[in-house]
Amino acid sequence: MNESNEKKGLPSNFILFLIAAILVVVMIQSFLDTKFAKTVSFSYQLEPLVNLGLIQPEESRKTAINDNLVSFSGKFRDRLTDESKQRYKYLELLNANHQLNSEKERLENELTTLRAKIIESADWFLLLRGAGESGSFRYVVVDESYNTPDHENAVVITELTPKNITSLKDVQAEYEKVKAAATPQSVKELGKSLTELLRNYRSPMLGVGNEALKQTLRNLEKTVTDTNNSEVSDAQRLALYDKTLKELTVITADLDKTEDHIRLSKLRSVRNYIVAMEEYNQLVTKLDDNQAQLEKARQAVANVIWYFNNQEITTKALERQDPEAYNQWFLSAKEEWDNFNANRGGYFKAPDQPLNTVLEKTFRSEEPPPKYLNYMFPAMLALAVVVALYLLFTRQMRGVGTNALNFGKSPAKLIMPKGANRITFKDVAGVDEALEELQEIVEFLKSPQKFTSLGGRIPKGVLCIGPPGCGKTLIAKAVAGEADRPFYSISGSDFVEMFVGVGASRIRSLFDEAKK
Repeated sequence: MNESNEKKGLPSNFILFLIAAILVVVMIQSFLDTKFAKTVSFSYQLEPLVNLGLIQPEESRKTAINDNLVSFSGKFRDRLTDESKQRYKYLELLNANHQLNSEKERLENELTTLRAKIIESADWFLLLRGAGESGSFRYVVVDESYNTPDHENAVVITELTPKNITSLKDVQAEYEKVKAAATPQSVKELGKSLTELLRNYRSPMLGVGNEALKQTLRNLEKTVTDTNNSEVSDAQRLALYDKTLKELTVITADLDKTEDHIRLSKLRSVRNYIVAMEEYNQLVTKLDDNQAQLEKARQAVANVIWYFNNQEITTKALERQDPEAYNQWFLSAKEEWDNFNANRGGYFKAPDQPLNTVLEKTFRSEEPPPKYLNYMFPAMLALAVVVALYLLFTRQMRGVGTNALNFGKSPAKLIMPKGANRITFKDVAGVDEALEELQEIVEFLKSPQKFTSLGGRIPKGVLCIGPPGCGKTLIAKAVAGEADRPFYSISGSDFVEMFVGVGASRIRSLFDEAKK
């Protein structure tokens, strides 16, 4: 009977090969006939495609799916037009203009902050130097020659903040008095005043930025402090104080020196201000060049209507958009522009998209043409799956023999404890309490009559809980080994099958075998 059936029907391997060959041919043909673009998949990307003229208008189609969704398709141009290049150049210059203006605003705020720090540092320096205590004065830190037509960079101090600090002039005057009539107490007070003066020179309020100068001040303060705490004569102390005051006078003159119409250039605040000022001047030059190029590019696109975030706007209105929103919009345009070489001449299609302004204004509506190939491929795929399943079950039922009848039986492995391979409680470590709890189970398995004669019942079982690898199966094997009883081992995944009822059948089979 089986031989006659095999002669009548085609071999199953030939049928599978034939179906696979048909599917491969259909797929290869569909991909070879048309070049597809890579990047267009969402409707919002249509705005840069239309704005930059990257696609052919006559090839743009949309097909209505319902009131809100459409399926659109089109084709990229074979080459870029001059108008496309003019549009992209304008958008690129406008984006650069936004970034330069944003950077200019940041630098203006930074210059304002640094200007306030310069005034604070210069004020502290002048008080330390002892200048301007009375009357009006004018101290120029940054000269007016650094002013630009659109920004005032000069920094001039015209008044001092009233602060009670020890100045260099005060300590020098105190030194002359002590020198004329020195007493131990007056020398001690002079040392304190000099130490305080040195600390004021090293204060963050002044902010010395020159490392060599900072080290010199640090050494002077350490020397004066050590002298104040040491047992030396008053004459030696006065000699050291005199030397320190002279060095402070040189340091003060060095700080006050004018270089390129700038004073206090060795202070951090002034140094940072100079760097920011140079960066600002360079930025202004770049911005002027950008403005000139942008004005020229604007004339080429003055009459263009742009699609911006689902709106139709003019060139002037585009320049008034929020710079951050424009930057995100421009990045999408730049992505499509950079990918044009890979997409040129290619077709694109994006189904199930929300209807927007670009689709309404630039894509022509058309009726969906019947494409039987679209239905043929899923139908052939479904047919191939059905045939494959049929052949699989037929071969299993005929060729494997009794395996189909054993499909619902338990695949559990029976382990018989033997000599050296037997696992006992000695092989289990770290769970002493659990092993004590299992002693009664072992005793019952060894001699169940001892318990049943007294009315005891067979235990329902022991539930071992824990993560994989913690030793649950090992403990069960040890219980069987201690009791010298056979042991069934099976994984939980063996009960899970594609067909309903197989797992339950295997569980029943497992317990039937175990009871025997």
